[in-house]
Amino acid sequence: MELFNNFRRLAHFYLLKKELKFHHVDRKVVKYYDARDIGILFDASDVDRTAIVSSFADSLRRENKKISLLGYYNFPKAPINFNFPYFNKKDINWHYEPQGNLVEEFISKKFDILVNAYIDENLPLEYVSAMSRAGFRIGHYDKKKIHSYDFMIDMRGREDLKLLVGQLRVYMEMF
Repeated sequence: MELFNNFRRLAHFYLLKKELKFHHVDRKVVKYYDARDIGILFDASDVDRTAIVSSFADSLRRENKKISLLGYYNFPKAPINFNFPYFNKKDINWHYEPQGNLVEEFISKKFDILVNAYIDENLPLEYVSAMSRAGFRIGHYDKKKIHSYDFMIDMRGREDLKLLVGQLRVYMEMF
């Protein structure tokens, strides 16, 4: 099974790289205070991490930002009570590319800022970020993922989403 998953990963990166050759988006840094539309991608598989992202989104809404969330639920069955748009394992093809109208709509939105609020590798969310029409994409540092982010924050090995969200906020406000 591990051999097959490694093949899927290789296929994912190969096909994404091929797609990105023809995918041109004008990227630009937008000052946080001028930003109106902010998209947030996150892993909705964990209740605690989802609560952190929801709290972060609420704090941005209080500052009159228009927030669009898209979560990835890493299970085939639908959750009971999500109050945000999400896609799950059933919406992923064999090489980890998310499918469906929800994903396509999110990718096509021209966000001022796209926040990648997840720590662990998440190929479906990284695909959405890479293909996004967002002007500026920020997330955690991974030297192999420069195709998904325009600005990366080095967590120095700390796998703490709350810390990442706090740092994302600090750096967004610096621009």
